[in-house]
This record gives sequence, structure tokens and C-alpha cells, in this order.
Amino acid sequence: MKTSFVAFLNKRGIACASDTDMTLYALSRQEPVALAVNSYSPIPWDSIINTYLRQGEITKHEIFGDYARDFSSYLSTVKINPAWKNLTEDEGKIIFLGYGSDDVFPSAVDIQVHLDDESDKLVCDFNIERGIDHGNETDFYTLTHFDNTQPIMFGISDVAREKLIEKQSALIDIFKQRILDVVKGTKYEENIQKKLSEYDATTTIADITYQQSDIQLNRIDTALDSFNIEDLVKVAEDFVDAKVQLDHLKSGGKGELPHTKELAVITRTEGVVYIKHCIFGL
Repeated sequence: MKTSFVAFLNKRGIACASDTDMTLYALSRQEPVALAVNSYSPIPWDSIINTYLRQGEITKHEIFGDYARDFSSYLSTVKINPAWKNLTEDEGKIIFLGYGSDDVFPSAVDIQVHLDDESDKLVCDFNIERGIDHGNETDFYTLTHFDNTQPIMFGISDVAREKLIEKQSALIDIFKQRILDVVKGTKYEENIQKKLSEYDATTTIADITYQQSDIQLNRIDTALDSFNIEDLVKVAEDFVDAKVQLDHLKSGGKGELPHTKELAVITRTEGVVYIKHCIFGL
């Protein structure tokens, strides 16, 4: 099974939602720092994180990514299990969320954890480290694949986009051939054939198609930037609920229909605040 987790960021803070318990962990009582994990991973994240927290209050850092680097160093000391050797991308992905001590706006760090064969240690690859600022006003992160909700965010899914490009390119090729058939045997044939061969229809169509996705994302960015933290929470919860319901329908509607079980916000002033969390029975 997979954990469906999403975090939306804007200048006001971070809203997180998950369909499984034990996904988001606050890492400090004083600093606004949290860690999201896949609770279905073979790595016993709950035990590992709680052992990390029992070491005492985490070191304060001006740069947010340094919190993730501290945890990465700690993971290299964890006693490993050979069963972790073949972790999938979903099972090994973790996300740090929060603020450095000098940050006004939130940041996030996307990390891929894997077992290194040579050292027999857990190793962290820092895939993405992004922060909200005056140029990057919104952002979002997910754990596991949200393929079924791609049309919500991008206006079209990757599969549909590629099929559309392929279909339109094939139609252009038919149109080219019709033109060549008309001018065949005339004095224009060579020149038109040269012009048509120089025209890269696939690249042009792909550029236009992806441009539409960029327009869709710009609209979403504009909306998210205007949201207060309560709006962000609602978006995060609805997004996870939509994702799990679509997955449920795609699987034939079998089994219990999951829903959002964890909700939390992370702000500069209040730190990590849980709205729904299994620890509190909410």
C-alpha cells in the first residue's frame, strides 16, 4: 500500500494532508520543522524518528536544509535491515517541511533514501530543495504518485498529453502527404518537399501542449498565493480525498474507501500544529 500525502506552501505557511496515520512528524518543540514519510515503507520510520527525537531538542539552523542534513547523518548510524535493499521510490521518499531560523517564508526538501550496498548504510539523496520567496510564491510536494489527479493540477494527464501529441503529429503527416500528392510532378515539388521536411510538427505541437499546462499551473499558483492558511488546509484535504477516491474507483471500488486522516499546518509563529492526528484521536 501507499501513503497519499500532499503539502501546499505559500507565504503564509504550509498545509499538509495524508490518508494514513503516522505520516507527518514534528521534529521540534521550539522550531517549525516537520518530516513526512511513507508509513507503509518497510523502513520503520516511526521507531527511527522517535529514537531521533529522544536524543533531545534538535540543533537550531539558519538554513532550513541543514535540518535535513542532520537527519541524514543520523540515518547513516541506524542499524539496517537487508529487507530495505530493494526500496521502491515511494518507500524511500521523505520530505522535510518548515523554516530555518532566519526564514520568513517556508521551505521544503525532497529526499530519496536508499540502502548503500558498499557501506551497508542508509544514504540520502537530496533531490529537490525549494523555498518560498518573492519570486516563488507557491509550491506543492507529494508522497507517492498522484497520476489520477494530474488533470486537476495540469489540465491533462501525462498519458493523455503524449497521446494527443502523437495523434496531432500523425494528422500533420497526413496533411503533408496530401500537399505532396497535389504538387507531385510539378515544378514546385522539390521546393515544397524541402520546406515540409524542415517543419518539425512534433516539437511544435509538444511546445503548444506543454504551454497549456504551464498556463494551468500559473492559474493555480495565482489562486494558492491568495489563500490564507485555512484555505490551504481545505485544498490539501480535498486534494487527498480526491486522489484516494479516484484510486478507489480505478481499482473497481473494492475495499474500504480511505479518506484524509492527518491534517497539519506549519507556520513561522505557531510551529507544527495538528488538526487531525491519530495520537490525539481526532
